[in-house]
Amino acid sequence: MIDTNDCWLYAGYKNELGYGQIFTYINKKQGYQYAHRVSYETFIGNIPDGLVIDHLCSVRCCINPTHLEAVTARENTLRGIGVKINKSKTHCPRGHKYDESNTLISSSPWRRCKQCARDSHRRYYALNKEKWKVYNKK
Repeated sequence: MIDTNDCWLYAGYKNELGYGQIFTYINKKQGYQYAHRVSYETFIGNIPDGLVIDHLCSVRCCINPTHLEAVTARENTLRGIGVKINKSKTHCPRGHKYDESNTLISSSPWRRCKQCARDSHRRYYALNKEKWKVYNKK
């Protein structure tokens, strides 16, 4: 079935995450494979070692080869919906603004509110004052 975004929606079995799966028998090997991987290999070619298939359309059951691209796992994750949602957040869960002066950024990539980090350290220190006194005497 083709939807309005020109996605080819896989009509067979879909796993709990929404990815189409197909039973194949290739080169005397049989078993279930992801339908989008089979589509990529059928219409485009072998998937290079170390790469995964990204759905450019973000529709997990789409098997349209023009919507599929071989990328690294990291690139696939960075393109994911969860990253897009978190990137669009302007404030931390406690309401502090994510801006240049209040945001710790890692290369992994993740970000953390500096104010929340300071508050967390203060709470930890307040609960463990005696331990710190003993530690600092050494």
